[in-house]
Amino acid sequence: MQYVLVDIADREKFYPFSLTHSVAQLRIGIFSFQERWERYLNETTSVFTVPYLQKLYNDAPFLQNKEAAIFINVTCLPSENLVTQILSLKEGEKLVSNSGKWIATHTTERVFEKILLANFAPIDFDQAEFIQDAMDMLQWHTKLIENDFTSLNKNSKSQTIDASNKIIQPENVFIEIGATVHCAILNASTVPIYIGKNAMVMEGTAIRGPFVLGEKAVVKMNTSIYGSTTIGPYCLAGGEIKNSILMGFSNKGHEGYLGDSIIGHWCNLGAGTCNSNIKNTAGAVQMWNEAKQIWELAGQKMGMLVGDYSRFAIQSSINTGSYIGVSANIFGNGLLPKYIPNFTWGIVSGYQIDKAIEDIDNWKKLKGFVITDEEKQILQFLSKKGA
Repeated sequence: MQYVLVDIADREKFYPFSLTHSVAQLRIGIFSFQERWERYLNETTSVFTVPYLQKLYNDAPFLQNKEAAIFINVTCLPSENLVTQILSLKEGEKLVSNSGKWIATHTTERVFEKILLANFAPIDFDQAEFIQDAMDMLQWHTKLIENDFTSLNKNSKSQTIDASNKIIQPENVFIEIGATVHCAILNASTVPIYIGKNAMVMEGTAIRGPFVLGEKAVVKMNTSIYGSTTIGPYCLAGGEIKNSILMGFSNKGHEGYLGDSIIGHWCNLGAGTCNSNIKNTAGAVQMWNEAKQIWELAGQKMGMLVGDYSRFAIQSSINTGSYIGVSANIFGNGLLPKYIPNFTWGIVSGYQIDKAIEDIDNWKKLKGFVITDEEKQILQFLSKKGA
């Protein structure tokens, strides 16, 4: 059986991150959406997204053949109950929530509208939970770290924690093979702390869970981290961080505050960069909705959403509730604008696509990677589209 994760219906709600990746690749907690589904299904999955992103995923065979497959809404959170219902679907049946939101379909169809809207025999499921949009990822963050930690603990065993560390509730700390943690304070008194493979926590760091450090990520000396925070694979973390997600390969390596924010892949926050996460009036924060082109209320606390490949100069001051697009090279005096679109140079448009691609490749080489042809094509598509 082929299992295919679909993000087409809801991907615009996850801008700016879904401009350059399928929602399946976005990370909350220990796992990405796709990794979490694969753990519950105990199977590999394919990704079905919009045409300009599909080239990132080597899944063409499922689109070419007519074998029956199970298509799953990637924004739906997996559970054992839900997976049982999905696996019991007969060809021609679909699973929907009690509110009518699509969950899964078993079909030979390959056109998204037919998968979603065809007149199949619907089966209601009353326990479905969905991540609604990018900001909702922060609301689910604590619960998913805890769920991921429980899942991991069932079949895996932590390394022994080095005696130089001060640990509160060591049973709530999981350290993968190859990770090093020395002379740190880890407070997992009520919630878990996970340190990934070959990751490093340097001396003097203080971490209060829930916390996730991804594979080969580094937390620098004397860093202060509050839950709920995920530092994704190959990231570099320093300064003060609270209730934030760094998807992967990004740097916040120096002093400065990051709070209530989500940072995409391959971003860099210059030394001394800080963001505001609450207004001086303590009033409601507004966040830009790129898909709807409107400002929407985002609660009392909200930092920033930063798209892939964007970078901030040293001492950048970032406003409460800021939306930063893809591949912006940001610098400027005083508080930066709350809305910074794709391919911004400074605080105005004009980051030429050839220069943007060259600079991204330079940044990727710092971590031993290079920009791929597929990534270049996606950036060129966004540049031409003005998305």
